[in-house]
Amino acid sequence: LSQGEKRALYLLNFIFEVEAKSKLDHETLFIIDDIADSFDYKNKHAILQYLEDVDKKPNIYQVILTHNYDFFRSTTRFVHRAKCLMANKHPDKIELRRADGVDNYFVGILKPKFGECMRALCATIPFTRNIIEYTRDEEDPAYTMLTSLLHQKEDTGTITLQNYVDVYNNTFNKNHSGSDRVLRDIIYEEADEIADKQVHTGINLEDKVVLSVAIRLKAEMYILQSLRIAMNNPGYWCDKKSQFGALLGLYEKHFSDSGHLPTLRKVSVTVSSNIHLNSFMYEPILDLSIGSLAALYKDVSSLRVA
Repeated sequence: LSQGEKRALYLLNFIFEVEAKSKLDHETLFIIDDIADSFDYKNKHAILQYLEDVDKKPNIYQVILTHNYDFFRSTTRFVHRAKCLMANKHPDKIELRRADGVDNYFVGILKPKFGECMRALCATIPFTRNIIEYTRDEEDPAYTMLTSLLHQKEDTGTITLQNYVDVYNNTFNKNHSGSDRVLRDIIYEEADEIADKQVHTGINLEDKVVLSVAIRLKAEMYILQSLRIAMNNPGYWCDKKSQFGALLGLYEKHFSDSGHLPTLRKVSVTVSSNIHLNSFMYEPILDLSIGSLAALYKDVSSLRVA
């Protein structure tokens, strides 16, 4: 049997067991571990519907385990929020905590914390940029400015916190205040603090977004500085749309034997294409380990131009 056929047979056996146990008088607990893995969306939704039906059986109880955030979020349509828990690793234990912001992390968590938590504020940059992209276009000055906060551009080092807050206020009809501090410096400070933390609890979406943004910014700066020397062009800036990929391609061309290539390629694979907060794209960041992101940030921060 193929792996898919084995999974289907396992699922049929599970359904048989549930239906058989439901006809008995005693109570039964089923522990279900990543039952929807390897199935397409149509079948995943069918499995969810069946689990919801099982939930209504008076003598059947379920503990549903999954690594898939999308599947986890979908179970909230029949699992009470107080029973939706996420596992967090600690040095000496594994802790289960209630998962907050499951439906809409931006609306439920980031927006309310915007004016009081700098990390949450920084994590809203990709989402604000997405909203501007959808409601206006990529030529809008605000979109261009936010792109310069997610890529190293000529004006990145001049964009202040107040500059971004003004765009945010205009986009979401808010009235927050900022300062004249350079926002890139704030992003780096927040990333340093996150990377040095020993314990990470909760979904950590804002931590992962800030780390991902900081990783790409630092990686691009290292590549730009290296290329300026190799190309004998101190004023070089990349003008390509897919900037990180273009920069990495040039770096590989000029430094094909560089020992830093594995780290830069890891940036490309793990974070470069995942810095998004719209409903379709932020799951990949959630699936990334905060520990692996912190380690990658430290690796990128240690890169030095020869």
